[in-house]
Amino acid sequence: MLTGETTLRRLPIRTKLAVALAVPLLALVAVTVLEVVKTSSDVADVREQTELAQAAIGPSGIITALQNERTWLAVELIGQQDGFEVPVRGYDETRAQTDAAIASFRDDLESGSRAVREVFQEPLANLDGLAEVRADIDASTAPRTPDNIEFAGEIFDRYTDLIRPFFSATTRISLAVDDPTLRQGTELADAVAREIEALSVLLRSVIVDSTLSEGGIDQSTEIAHIAALHSDFQSYADVLRNGTGPYARLIREHYPEDLVTSVNEQIEMALSTGRVDLGTVLDAVNVPRDEAFTGYQDNLHALIVERAAELESAAENRRVWFGALAVLALGVAVVLTWLVSRSITRPLQSLTEQAKEMAERRLPDAVLDILETPLGDDVEVPEVEPITVRTRDEVADVAEALNTVQDSALDLAVEQAVLRRNIADSFVNLGRRNQNLLGRQLDFITELESNE
Repeated sequence: MLTGETTLRRLPIRTKLAVALAVPLLALVAVTVLEVVKTSSDVADVREQTELAQAAIGPSGIITALQNERTWLAVELIGQQDGFEVPVRGYDETRAQTDAAIASFRDDLESGSRAVREVFQEPLANLDGLAEVRADIDASTAPRTPDNIEFAGEIFDRYTDLIRPFFSATTRISLAVDDPTLRQGTELADAVAREIEALSVLLRSVIVDSTLSEGGIDQSTEIAHIAALHSDFQSYADVLRNGTGPYARLIREHYPEDLVTSVNEQIEMALSTGRVDLGTVLDAVNVPRDEAFTGYQDNLHALIVERAAELESAAENRRVWFGALAVLALGVAVVLTWLVSRSITRPLQSLTEQAKEMAERRLPDAVLDILETPLGDDVEVPEVEPITVRTRDEVADVAEALNTVQDSALDLAVEQAVLRRNIADSFVNLGRRNQNLLGRQLDFITELESNE
């Protein structure tokens, strides 16, 4: 303990100040580093959230491509391709689009997180059976007429089995999104994808059951199945109709209300009469892309991507601004520390130099001038430059005290000079008195001698 105190006593004031200020500076640096790390972690979390949101809408490309391929074969196998407007026409075109969507999604997954890859591992593995389904279509020699609807239905169901696992995967991912706006967007994206699928499955069931069954849709199992599918369709439609926040405008501008109304009318007619007209049903859903759920889906995906970009940009901006603020605060702290240290050490250094000058030259010379004043001359106090510092703190008080000491020393020198002069005058007076006394004694002795 004594050794430490002794060491501190030997340190210059600048070093002591640096040591004293180093502690809060290091604390500031530590807090700043922790906050920057936390902000970076927040940025990473936001990126993870945006990645999840984009992964949730990513399979829509595969799902849409498979649905387009399924839609084409569904109308082509029954010879209705000329009377129905489909998104993509031709086996070569639909299959090429599907293959490209699958390859693109696999590439996106490779650059994404491991958790997302694991979620979509099973749905992608099921796509290995796509080649077999296509081979069965190519091998079919059945005439492309409505009588081929049973085979078309079987192929339709096999495509449906390939599509369905992607919905479960997107639902799992959407539940993992924490941002409320993004989560609502992914839930709507999941709902619109399921709605498109529900509409396709519903129409397929209505057309197949009303066509293949002699009595149409007259069995309780058929009615219950179609009613259940219709209920799913209406349920998803309600979800898509009730979006809030930034999605409210999307619903007002792109929700296909006319399409939903037309489909409900056709399904209710099928359930009540047991029959549907194939051309009427196809016409009810044969609407432009912007007036269908696909248009709603496209605009929804654009909103989700925009929101994800905004969140990521905002998080990145926060990190940049906080980092800049931290650097600025640290720089200001260092500059203030330097200024404070300088404001203390410079006056002390000036005080030290002036005190040495006073002690070694100015004061001794002034005292010597006073003491060497010739006898008979008046003692004058020489003008000695006082110690001056440009502060009003304790250092200025010390300088004032030193000036007082200097004045006292000069006053003492003057008193000593005066005292010496008074003593000299006393000796002169005493000598004169002794001389007078001695003269009188000599006169007296002379007088005595004369009398004798």
